[in-house]
Formats: sequence, structure tokens, C-alpha cells
Amino acid sequence: MKSMIVGSPEKALLAGSENLYMARGCDLCFPGLKAVIFITGICDDSCFYCPVSRSKLGSDVFYVNEVRVYSVDEAVAEVARVGAEGASFTGGDPLIAAERTLKLARALKESFGPGFHIHLYTSGRRATPGLLKSLWEAGVDEIRFHPTSLELLDRISMAREYTGMSVGVEIPVAPGMEEWAIKVISEAERRGAEFVNLNEMEIVEPNARALMARGYREDPVRPFTVKGSLKAALKVLEWASRNSGIPVHFCPASFKDRLQTGNRLRNTAWRDAYWYEEPTQDGTVVWGELRSSSAPPGLGVECRPRTLCLPPDPTLLLTLASMYGGEAYIVEAHPTPDRMPVVREEKIE
Repeated sequence: MKSMIVGSPEKALLAGSENLYMARGCDLCFPGLKAVIFITGICDDSCFYCPVSRSKLGSDVFYVNEVRVYSVDEAVAEVARVGAEGASFTGGDPLIAAERTLKLARALKESFGPGFHIHLYTSGRRATPGLLKSLWEAGVDEIRFHPTSLELLDRISMAREYTGMSVGVEIPVAPGMEEWAIKVISEAERRGAEFVNLNEMEIVEPNARALMARGYREDPVRPFTVKGSLKAALKVLEWASRNSGIPVHFCPASFKDRLQTGNRLRNTAWRDAYWYEEPTQDGTVVWGELRSSSAPPGLGVECRPRTLCLPPDPTLLLTLASMYGGEAYIVEAHPTPDRMPVVREEKIE
């Protein structure tokens, strides 16, 4: 069997002795076409490396791309606003909120058609033949198990037997976890998994204390990642290139932070910009504000009391400020529904 590792440590690496391909869910993540749907923050496990924020972890909260939603209808509307072509269901564990997960999967397929791709992350602890079958029938196309023990990998066989979902495994990788990763790949392939994803271990505020207590430190060259994670991944990929018949994909933290999220924000900014806003290459929108109590509303959109939103043209804004009194500003924000948080606010004088 021919062995190989292809790709870039900054974007993606693929290894395997046979066919090399990324899961469909990853294909859509690259151009930022997947909506990240946080189904619930409740989870049966307490992984020391969990990067979920304290405001979410353990709480039954619901988000689409970091926008808080309170119903399936609101979630579908937000997916439509950003123009996503697929969704990833994550948490917590989406299977803990099974009713919400199933209802949302059905609603997304009904709204956007059978080609709208859905993949779901779960430890598999709550997976049963009946629930897995229901997920498949509701429209979940791909399931990724995050095992906290090798015993949970039997859910792979279960999913293959009872559903037509694409089935894979996704785990983090860091120094000292190489042998565990190799065992997971071997057992996952034996049980019928189609792929394994290795995520570069992130070190962020929610997990930093637990990671540092175990001797991990931030990589000075690869910000917000555990030092040595890339080297650990390369060791596992080298093994996979000689021994694995399924593709093993390494996803670097820099890809998720800069490329995936950046592309998703840029897509949203261009799609959702109001007539007076200008999208930027950074995935933000920029507009002008005339803050005046005497300017007539017909000049622009009254986006807040005594504030007119206008194109970000300094000459126009200063002219109107001199005519009607008030202050002129250039404002830049993320393309969320409420345009918060504000990235930049600059007074024009």
C-alpha cells in the first residue's frame, strides 16, 4: 500500500494508505459555508481540554454562529440570513437535547432542501439504535463520535448498521496523546468508520488552567494552541500513512480561527449588508452615523434614537453634521443581527 501525507500544517493535513479525502462536513467548513449550531451546553462528560466557554458549558443554551436563539424557527432564520449551505450540530452533546436536535434537522431540510448538509458531534454515550435511526430519518448526513473511552467506539458499528449516515471519529491531539490517537484510529477503522479527524489542541481561557495543571503550555509560534500538538499530530499521521486504510485529517487551530471563521464572517457580511453598509475583507461591515437631534429622518435610516445611519463617507457625514448639527462617526462591527460587538468607532472631525 502506498503511504502519503498531503496538505499544509496551516490549513489541513491528510494521511492514509489508500484514498485521501476529507469528510463532506469539512469540505463545507473550508469556504465558511457551514453554520455552527450549538444545540446545548449540557454534556455527560467533563473533558479537561474542553474549550467551551463557562457561560455555555452546563447550560441549556442554543446558538447559531454565536448568535443566541430561543427556538428552532429562530435558528432556521439565522441560518438563512448567513446563507449557509450546511450546518454542524455541536455542544455539549446534541443527543442530550434529542428532541430539539431532531426538530431542527427536519426544519433545516424542509427549508433548504435535501442538499443542505448536516453533521453532528457526540460522545455517543446516549446513542441508541432508535435514536441514531431517528437522526438519519430527520436528515443528519454525517455523525462524528468523540469517544472518551474505547468502549464508546461500538457506536460506530451501531450507526453503520441502523443508518445511512457517513460515520467518523473526531478527537483532539497533543503531546502524550499519540498512542491513544493511534488506538482510536485502529479501533475506529475496525468498526467501520469512514474517517478520523484530529484537532490541534487549543489552549483558551476555559481550559487553560486544566491544561497547565497537566504540564501543557501555549505554543509561542502557534498562538492559542498547546505546544507540541503539531509534532504529536505528525507522529500520528506518519503512522496512519503506513497503517490506516481510512483518511486521517489533521485540522489546525489556525484554520478554524482565521480561515473557517473568517470566510463565514465574510460570506455573512456581503450577504447581509444594509444599503448604507460596506462589507470588508475582515468579515465586518462599516457604516456612518450622524448623531443629531435635528436631522430629518429622510436623510438616512434612523437606526437608534437621534442617530441616522448612512454610507461611511466622511465628506457626506461632515457636511450633514455642519448643516444639522451633531456629530459624525464611522462605525465598524461584526455582521450579527444587532451589529454587536462594535469593532471600531471613530469620530470624524
